[in-house]
Amino acid sequence: MIKKEYKHLNEIVYIMKLKSGMEVHILPKEDPCYSTYVELSIPYGSLHLQYKVGKEIKTTPPGTAHFLEHKIYAMPEGDAFQEFSNLGVDANAMTSHNQTSYLFTATQNVIPALSHLLRMIDTPYFTDENVEQEKLIIAEELKMYLDDPNTVMQNRLLENMYYVHPFRHDIGGTIESIQYISKESLLDVYKHFYNPSNRLITIAGKVDLDEIKKFFKEYDEKNPEKHKLPKIIFPKEPKRLCTRNETEVKNNGISKLLIGIKIKSVRQNANLQIKREMAYTMMLNILLGPSSPMFDKLLKEKLINQSFSIQTNFEKNAENILIFAETKKVYILKKLLIHLFTEEAHLYLNEESFERYKKVYLGQVIFALNNIENKAYLHGKYYHMGSSLFDVVEILKLITFEDVVATLESIQPKAISTLIHKKA
Repeated sequence: MIKKEYKHLNEIVYIMKLKSGMEVHILPKEDPCYSTYVELSIPYGSLHLQYKVGKEIKTTPPGTAHFLEHKIYAMPEGDAFQEFSNLGVDANAMTSHNQTSYLFTATQNVIPALSHLLRMIDTPYFTDENVEQEKLIIAEELKMYLDDPNTVMQNRLLENMYYVHPFRHDIGGTIESIQYISKESLLDVYKHFYNPSNRLITIAGKVDLDEIKKFFKEYDEKNPEKHKLPKIIFPKEPKRLCTRNETEVKNNGISKLLIGIKIKSVRQNANLQIKREMAYTMMLNILLGPSSPMFDKLLKEKLINQSFSIQTNFEKNAENILIFAETKKVYILKKLLIHLFTEEAHLYLNEESFERYKKVYLGQVIFALNNIENKAYLHGKYYHMGSSLFDVVEILKLITFEDVVATLESIQPKAISTLIHKKA
């Protein structure tokens, strides 16, 4: 077991590297802490629709990663959730663009729950019958999302922004795409992505190091085999947009505006990519964050309400900014926001505002480490990127005003797509 200390953050990480290639990272939290949070994460998500094994290229339908997440809970003796419930632990799972995570929170029975989690992951139980049943369940889930106008709007804008990149598909896929998922395709994805060589287990909070070390030593003896991982393939995405502007009349109570900014992807190592993402976050918060002069101006002029939000996405070959607003003056707001990013931003983006927000951002990052669930999730996310959560603070400190200005200069007017749902 390797011990890593980050004295500037008062954090310790214990790392176990198993024969199979699986790693176990333990982030202990001293008393008073009564809960243990466990997350098993796999770097396989909704964007990984095509992969190469040897010389063979395999293609899966949109929604496969999410579908597989659901089916992992099926076991020969029944639903795996029941045993988690019997053990008194709160279990869940989630699929993102780049990873799938299985997790639980416990105040007792940590080792039995961990054993059950690994047995569940190690026991793929896919049959023609239960796959067809799952299609009905997920179809209902997708229909529920289609009842949310904001989700429908975001999906439409991404289709307008991207030609071929998997980012244009919803994480859950579509009712049509999941019909092409089969027992065989799930088993193939499971075989190549869910083997122990491709897993990270993060354990945070109250821990018994000796107990955990003993458990994984026994597990390692039973599962020593290493597997070669497949290569993910992404299609080459054009720089241009599919559709620049679209307006639809909807039976809404208020008009809705969604602006998408397509950013040119940059190939670089993990730490530089994290630095770049943070610089974009800083730029957006200085210009349009809740404490910014522009945000205050938009509120006072009643051009936005509290639904206003900004989202950034930095996926492989698909980077973008999404700005959402509900407004009674949709065309005025659209013109003002586009003008802000293309003409006016330099009036608000200065070194003084940068230094002020940098301190705020640094405090937010450090404060986030106090939440064990958040810390475990971010630890896994940055590990799969090839970096470390506890290096993020140092990366943030290296960001300069020039870095933030460069993010603004990367925004091109021709890369801005808008979607308006006009109140009927």
